[in-house]
Amino acid sequence: MFKGTLQRKILIVVVFLVFLMVFLMLSLFIYTDYKRVFQNAAEKGIQTTKILSQMDSVQWAMSEGNTDELKPLIDYYVTQSEAAFIVIKDREGKVLAHPVDDEIGELYPSKDETKALVFGGSYNLISYDIVGSAVVAISPIYVNRQIVGTARVGYLVKDLRHTVIERTKKLAFFSLSIFVIGILLSIWLARQIRKDTFGMEPQEIAVFYMERHAVLASISEGLIATDGEGKITIINTAARKILNISSDYKGQAIQSVFPSLQDSKLLNIQQKPLTFELKFQKKTLIMTIVPLRKKIAISGTVITFRDKTEMNELVNTLFEVTKYSDDLRAQTHEYMNKLYVISALLQLQKYNEAVKMIQEEIDITQHTNTFILENIKDPNVQAILFGKIGKASENKIIFNIDENSSIAELPKFIGTGLLTIIIGNLIDNAFEEVIDKPNGEVNFFALDLGKDVIFEVSDNGRGIDPVIADKIFTQGFSTKGKNEHGYGLSNVMSAIQDLGGEIQWTSNENGTIFTVYIPKNRNS
Repeated sequence: MFKGTLQRKILIVVVFLVFLMVFLMLSLFIYTDYKRVFQNAAEKGIQTTKILSQMDSVQWAMSEGNTDELKPLIDYYVTQSEAAFIVIKDREGKVLAHPVDDEIGELYPSKDETKALVFGGSYNLISYDIVGSAVVAISPIYVNRQIVGTARVGYLVKDLRHTVIERTKKLAFFSLSIFVIGILLSIWLARQIRKDTFGMEPQEIAVFYMERHAVLASISEGLIATDGEGKITIINTAARKILNISSDYKGQAIQSVFPSLQDSKLLNIQQKPLTFELKFQKKTLIMTIVPLRKKIAISGTVITFRDKTEMNELVNTLFEVTKYSDDLRAQTHEYMNKLYVISALLQLQKYNEAVKMIQEEIDITQHTNTFILENIKDPNVQAILFGKIGKASENKIIFNIDENSSIAELPKFIGTGLLTIIIGNLIDNAFEEVIDKPNGEVNFFALDLGKDVIFEVSDNGRGIDPVIADKIFTQGFSTKGKNEHGYGLSNVMSAIQDLGGEIQWTSNENGTIFTVYIPKNRNS
């Protein structure tokens, strides 16, 4: 509507409103006071004429025609009633009392006195007969129940208007004071609003709000903000998704979302942010609470959180990708060693031995590759097996893929990361069991007949001690005594559970067999 800063707009609007209110109030006062003054004059005039018409001295003077007795009486009532004039006339219109002495005795018949002389009524009118425009009251004068004349009391219109103007001046001065106070208060209000908005203009606030909304929507972490009383003010999309809630819970206590957050210390952080784990339904959340400060006092908190399960999955996936990359490097290293041998045989001109070695390698590789490509149709499983073949060869481990293995391409929900965790960890654990054994052997079998996909990994290692059998799937437990171990089988169990499958195992002094069952249909 008008341009300028927020402070200027508020000042203009408030000043306009105060001016409008003062103007309307003043106009209403003038209108009502004008009517009241004229009405009061009319009522006072009627009362005065009735008093005069009923006074014995007036009636006697009228019957005797003695005007000298009327003058002091009329002058007295002019003063008492604050009237401009009082005129008394007989029925013929002869003036018996008048503010101007020269007019006494003159004959002034008036049509506006007919109602009083004929009907005996008392009434008001605007008359110009005496000394100009005036509010006049007329009443009949009775002598022995006969109307002998009229009493006329008048208030000049200009005097009444002057009275209204004088009152208006006083009110106008008071209104001006209110107007000035309103301007000062509007300036103070504008400055306070600007202070509360940190000096930002409405356009800047709108841009800031849109940017904040976009930022909150783009954050993958859950975020909840609370006020100083622990009531929720903001909850972003990621938070609703992680917590599986649809409402924004705005205005509700933080305990309505996290019932276990009962400790007041968590909501009144005094020094530094607090990070901790919180159990929520079937999830473990990693939460960080940061205090919001306004000067020294804490005005609220910001709570950010992530699903620890998702973080673990991401870490596990990266770990398995790293292992897969290491397997490929091992395979490359193994082939480089063989190439060095072939190169040496050629340099020694032992061509037959070199050709024989090449042919043997081709036969073994071709047979293995052909079998995997024809029977293992899933490219993710193929890639894992090729990597493990190279690792087994480098570590002098016999790695057999059962001739009866056969699987088609797996459903999309069985992704590369989960397959790498399950198959890769089981095979790696088997390799570690037999790596120090002269004839270490690991066997792999896969089948997808029926409703399940079956993976089986066996080894001829020393087996699992029955004493620790119930701990092998516990996160962090390991028999190898190294900090980086103890996560393989726990990750396998977690991945299988995510896919809705199960794992079975048997073990004795002759080795261990792990069998995994994963349903092809996720809802089965």
